[in-house]
Amino acid sequence: MKQILLMIALVALVACGKKEPVQPFASNPEENKLWEFKTGGAIGDSSPAIGSDGTVYVGSEDKKLYAINPKSGVKLWEFVTVGAVGSSPAIGPDGTLYIGSGNKLYAIKTDSKGLAKSPWPMRGQNAGHTGRVMKK
Repeated sequence: MKQILLMIALVALVACGKKEPVQPFASNPEENKLWEFKTGGAIGDSSPAIGSDGTVYVGSEDKKLYAINPKSGVKLWEFVTVGAVGSSPAIGPDGTLYIGSGNKLYAIKTDSKGLAKSPWPMRGQNAGHTGRVMKK
């Protein structure tokens, strides 16, 4: 994995025209880890979604959706579904979390008020889908 990340960093450097190598991580990647959270099954294709309050939401093949505290990595709550959660959660502008599992679509009320504020909240990296970061 470290070799792949280093290769990506080198490709990015070449694309930027820089000649000097950059170390993408500290010599010990564990030094950078803030926390980790273990689900009861594989996460599979479910990428985390981050709410405006920072809560991290991720599905698992153990038939659960998890809400995780972003600072501590502690589980805030879990929601049991009919089957494995293979899709990524989506957060509506009112904070409703949508997740598919088996033959059901769930809408779950959360304390988040939409997606986390970020220059990359969606496909295309911005509302215009131009792939460019909007300057403040």
